[in-house]
Amino acid sequence: MSATPHAVTVFLPTLDGGERLERVLAAVRAQKTEREVRLRAIDSSSKDGTREVLARHGVQLAVIEKREYDHGLTRNRGVLESDTELVALLSQDALPTDENWLENLLAPFDDPFVAGTWARQVPQPGCHPFQRINLVAHMAAASRRAVLQPLTLAEWAALAPAERVERLVFDNVSSAVRRSVIERLPFHQSMFGEDIEWARRVLLSGYRLVFAQDAVVEHSHDVNFSEFHTRVALTHAVRRRLADHVPLADLNDVYVRVGQTIEAFRRAAREATDLEPAVRAACERDAYRWARLQVAGIFRGARRAQYEEPRVEDLAPLAPDVPATSPG
Repeated sequence: MSATPHAVTVFLPTLDGGERLERVLAAVRAQKTEREVRLRAIDSSSKDGTREVLARHGVQLAVIEKREYDHGLTRNRGVLESDTELVALLSQDALPTDENWLENLLAPFDDPFVAGTWARQVPQPGCHPFQRINLVAHMAAASRRAVLQPLTLAEWAALAPAERVERLVFDNVSSAVRRSVIERLPFHQSMFGEDIEWARRVLLSGYRLVFAQDAVVEHSHDVNFSEFHTRVALTHAVRRRLADHVPLADLNDVYVRVGQTIEAFRRAAREATDLEPAVRAACERDAYRWARLQVAGIFRGARRAQYEEPRVEDLAPLAPDVPATSPG
């Protein structure tokens, strides 16, 4: 399928998107751009009227069984079934905050070495203070533009694990990719971390990734204790597998980190002035439990996986139509 120039596809995987999906699609439709914007979605058999919402907004829709959904493979399908070279990937609850989100996300693609971009995330109003502090610590919440430069395998091997993690911050909550790159370097099958695994292969294949800090979406999750612990553990298992990152070496490190995290969470609760005083007080009381869950997730997650060296056969050097000059 040849790509259509001067157009862009916005792709969303959906499942029971509710009222927020309506707002997200309205915000996408309100984008200020001269491009033709095409909307596509793959819905995992929603039961709440999501498909009717998608139809009202003119979204081209495919429906799969819920059990068929995969973070990597479903996004591959969404990209490869599009007929535009640039495809924006958007979570169904990631709300663009202004009419310039899309153009700001796509602007870095003027550089032919750029394979993907990702947007800045800000928390939803009323976000749980412990979720907010973790988001603020994430690269996707930064207010500065960043360009991740390509690396050779030797350069990657020479990096410390923490330095590798700093390169693996691409985020599919709100991102954009070249269809031609996905053809050569598709997302791998994955139920978590498909974006940062892709980032490693893309950078090692000679491409750049750009954090488009002026493309902003409102996105945060309020989760229960179990979901919180699971998400933290999965994050650190993926970081160990891809970067060999073990942030807590032993139980002494764990005890120190718990103390630091309790204090940080208590401070975050006190400073959450958008919440009712009673809610802030309850969060402050719960700081110890949340901190233990987070640190336990970090410790156990990193030990749940083994480092997997990048393999030459998983890479795809720059496409023939990319200028053969060094990406300096």
